[in-house]
Amino acid sequence: MPEPLPDYSSLAAALSASATSPGTFSALDDPALVDAVEAITALKHAVERAQALAAAEVVRRSRVAFGIHGLAQRAGHANAGELLQSITHASKRETNALVGVGRMVAETEAAAELEHSRRVDPELAALVPEPLTPWFAALGVAVARGSLTVAVADAIRSGIGEPGGDADEATLSAALDSVIVECRDLHADAARRVARQVRDRIDAAGVAARTERQREQQFWRVWVKPDGMVRGEFELDAESGMLVMAVFDQLTHPRHTAAPVRRSFGDPVRGDASFANARATRERDAAEGLVQLLRAGASVDPARLLDEKKPSVRLVVNAGSLSTGEGSGAIEGHPDRIPLADIRTGLCEGYLPIRFDDGGACLDLGRDERLFTGKQKAVLAVRDGGCLDPDCTRPPSWTEAHHINHWQRDDGRTDLADGILLCRRDHLRYHNQGWEVRRTGPDYWLIPPAAVDPDQTPRPMRPKTPADILNPVDPALLRATLLHAAEPERVVSATG
Repeated sequence: MPEPLPDYSSLAAALSASATSPGTFSALDDPALVDAVEAITALKHAVERAQALAAAEVVRRSRVAFGIHGLAQRAGHANAGELLQSITHASKRETNALVGVGRMVAETEAAAELEHSRRVDPELAALVPEPLTPWFAALGVAVARGSLTVAVADAIRSGIGEPGGDADEATLSAALDSVIVECRDLHADAARRVARQVRDRIDAAGVAARTERQREQQFWRVWVKPDGMVRGEFELDAESGMLVMAVFDQLTHPRHTAAPVRRSFGDPVRGDASFANARATRERDAAEGLVQLLRAGASVDPARLLDEKKPSVRLVVNAGSLSTGEGSGAIEGHPDRIPLADIRTGLCEGYLPIRFDDGGACLDLGRDERLFTGKQKAVLAVRDGGCLDPDCTRPPSWTEAHHINHWQRDDGRTDLADGILLCRRDHLRYHNQGWEVRRTGPDYWLIPPAAVDPDQTPRPMRPKTPADILNPVDPALLRATLLHAAEPERVVSATG
């Protein structure tokens, strides 16, 4: 007999009564406020798990086979999704995620219960065939146990996709174990990236199929609004889209903002409003730049228009993959893979080989130079894939090279191993607030200041570039391979 449910209405009323206004939390000191947010978040995740299971039961009782007698139609809704959306007031995307995770948990538990019944009842075992454990069972178990939130579980499921191509159910099931471990402390967006990278690593055929599908789905639409403004939208495949982003990043880069309002984390005098206004100005200038680019076409002078080098897209591939024809490549700053066929097309346009010698020739400058060279920054862009701060997603074009051992304070060296990429915001924050970066072999760790974390617990700094792109044999050795590879890695520069 199932256990009685708690009085959810009373729990909700108690929480509502304890937090009736923002002023409820204003009297708390900083540690108490953070503790309160963490406790409320834990409660929210527990509620979401119960909500997901309840949503799965609503779906079961609203199946099409029940017709007008199904729960949703009896309640005046066309389907279970509309019924749940009317109750939760959530978006359709959030409702679908809730239902999907609930189904995963329900199917996993149903298979486990049936298997248990067959083990304890020999007669039942003779009559009922052995149940097929869903390939996503580990994901359902993780949600039921509370080790993954509903949002992270949904992100993993959507990121890793469905069985197909080179990834059958057994392969995906085996991959899930490591994905779940890696994603336990990540937010949903980061978990989706991890899952997609794992899928790409084990399903090279799927990379090519997705790229072709993206090209077929490209579009650009333009129309005139009633107020006379011209509006448009587009969707591009990864390679074309990243070229557009490279242009946009240069046109809207914070360096075009006056220094006093450049600090995106707030100015003590002007506040955040001035930065927001500056951002609107940059975006307006970007619109004008777009029109100039279209007018100038292929003959545009990048030094005149962008005051920068010509925007480019770097295609990254391992030399071993090119020689064996196995694996895939990546676009610098983009989470998805691209097929080797696209890489080879880029090679026809020319490429820049970068050699990582044991002696670090051309890359390690020691104490001879204060600033990292352009070639070093190109290597760091490929290695780090953008700002290396754990919570930052800014692209390589927005970053600066940071000495993890400070040049003046620590007599730091301008060597590849002792440099990482940070965006301007995080670079300033690290220096001004006392954040430190330490290296253990090929791994980098962020050490928070004591004011943020009294224990100063190291936080892993994971590169955004998929590990196996640069070392397909052993992704765990990525950073060591970057520093000591015997063969050059190739960076294809496909300029627009």
